[in-house]
Amino acid sequence: MEYADLIFYNGNILTMDKSNPAVRAVAVKDGLIQAVGETEAVKQYSGPETEMFDLKGKTLLPGFIDSHVHFVQTGLNALGVDLGRCGSLGDVFRVLRDGAEKAEKDTFVRGICFDETMLAEGRFPTIQELDSIMPDKPLWICRVDSHSCAVNSKALELMDIDENTDGVEKDRSGKPTGVLRTRANFIARNTVMDTIPTAMRLKGMEIASQMALKAGITALNALEGGELFSDKDAEALHEFQDRLPIDTFLFYQITDVDRVLEKGLRRIGGCLILDGSFGSRTAALMEPYADDPSTSGVLYFSDEELERLVFRAHREGLQITFHALGDRAIEQLISVYEKAQRLYPRKDARHRIEHFEFPTLDHIKRAARLGVICSVQPAFEYFWGGGGMYGMRLGAERAAKTNPFRTIIDCGAMLVGGSDSDVTPMNPLLGIQGALTHSNPVHRITIQEALEMFTINGAYAVFEEDRRGSIERGKLGDFVVLSSNPIETPPEEIENIEVLYTIKEGKILYSKY
Repeated sequence: MEYADLIFYNGNILTMDKSNPAVRAVAVKDGLIQAVGETEAVKQYSGPETEMFDLKGKTLLPGFIDSHVHFVQTGLNALGVDLGRCGSLGDVFRVLRDGAEKAEKDTFVRGICFDETMLAEGRFPTIQELDSIMPDKPLWICRVDSHSCAVNSKALELMDIDENTDGVEKDRSGKPTGVLRTRANFIARNTVMDTIPTAMRLKGMEIASQMALKAGITALNALEGGELFSDKDAEALHEFQDRLPIDTFLFYQITDVDRVLEKGLRRIGGCLILDGSFGSRTAALMEPYADDPSTSGVLYFSDEELERLVFRAHREGLQITFHALGDRAIEQLISVYEKAQRLYPRKDARHRIEHFEFPTLDHIKRAARLGVICSVQPAFEYFWGGGGMYGMRLGAERAAKTNPFRTIIDCGAMLVGGSDSDVTPMNPLLGIQGALTHSNPVHRITIQEALEMFTINGAYAVFEEDRRGSIERGKLGDFVVLSSNPIETPPEEIENIEVLYTIKEGKILYSKY
């Protein structure tokens, strides 16, 4: 018998394996799970050099999988100026002034996590206000959803955005207000991101890796590049991901199928955006926004453009995913997926839809029939559900229909969980709580289903269910140890559970102690 390198025992071990859901011990050898079962049976694998890890009644799970992370951006934001806790424009201006002193030379001052709905004034700052606090340095303030921003005059000058570009907001006199949406926002984000040096990107990835480990995440889907970010993010991750302590699955957010194939990638897309966001009123809806009936959002691809891209990628055997929030965007994407499968049949394509926030029942049933993976972010309900931002933008009746997790599962579709970090924190426990405490009780799911979203379902979403996502013999020894058993914790207290250890292939990479 080969002796184990590491044995966990004396704890609650939740395996996510339906045939063997709870055990008392697990052994790891050479990074792989060697044995799973009752304590005495597993302890037979202990030898003179085996490390015995007494869980002392704590709970061990498969390492969490975050299925939607803007990984490089998450790390870079840790190096930006955080506006997420500001309650007024005065707070915003004070934090920006302090942050400008720490900004690296020859780069934009980057304000991140801005949310005007959380401010007393309920609005973006004007370009005049930003010029008054920062006349000489280029200043860019990114809204929390990344779909709109505000800039000062120095930044607008460097971005070389024509005043007539779509998305340049103007005041009554026809002058730019400094707020940029849609196409202008894409240009602004690309300009800012392209100025960031590679060394800073590497530092950002190191920071993001440690953030993930602290949250119990051992693998994640990294959605990088494209119009909302920078292709330099994707290129840097592709080059350096083998050096990271966690596993990353790169989704390159470009329309260039040839480039994806040349790099040997198996998937394309991510936040290749079909529409925008509810917060910025750019998510594409069938009906106008409740708080601004002049708009029903934006579709960024024509049907013809989307078909060309999807058909080519589908024929090449790639896994495909797009960002689609509103019902109008979801309808467009599902229709094209259906057409691709009808014209070019493929088994087990596992195409995805990112966000899937406002689908109809018909959309859900069609997604289930196609085997399309619904990649959702349940923390959105925690932050914006019910009478929050969803209610403001959509009205009470439509806000009660957002993120219908229960219906998605009941219809047989695959539901996987992510954070959309940097939009919300990489924190699977917060996402699990969001799924359990949905503002509309009819959309809530069970704790077991929520845990599966961030473990075995996440593995399935990238064709990795045979290697990770559950505690079974032969799979990777990736685990998270929690201070409390989530199955026995009140739903509203899940976020208070602490990650005590994160183990990657049998090695403890994070310890709270």
